[in-house]
Amino acid sequence: MDLITDRTMNITQLGMDGLMQRQHAIASNIANVMTPNFQRKEVAFESQLAEIREKEDLKDYIKGKNSVDYKPPMVDVFTGEVHKYRVPTLQEKAYLQSNVYDQYNPQVVTDVYSGTDNHGNNVELEREMMDLSKTGTKYLVLSNLERRNFSGLSSVIRGQ
Repeated sequence: MDLITDRTMNITQLGMDGLMQRQHAIASNIANVMTPNFQRKEVAFESQLAEIREKEDLKDYIKGKNSVDYKPPMVDVFTGEVHKYRVPTLQEKAYLQSNVYDQYNPQVVTDVYSGTDNHGNNVELEREMMDLSKTGTKYLVLSNLERRNFSGLSSVIRGQ
């Protein structure tokens, strides 16, 4: 594990980027609440973060399965076979070297399912304000997590 590019910090950063894009979409929705025929926008990224986390878990599993902790070869007393370490396949090596974070791309989508008013606008101010509050709270939680990570790193550097 690299101290600076820790998996948690990478995923937290991506989550904060997605939340920031969501805040921009909500601000745009609020600004256009009275614009005729405006269709509200949403930003979807949570499923991508879950997929990245699952891929990182798979990488950890492959690394654990191919651990290089030294143990002397074992000889099966019945067959005489020598059990050696498992060598990762070429596919596993390629997967371990891949960067799963490059695939992250929050999607801005138009909400066509919400009902519209007489002017074709589907923005509900109350809903946008609620979404704005939820998004802000999630961002605050993630920024506090980042602060704790950097605080711990700072303590290590100072030797405390």
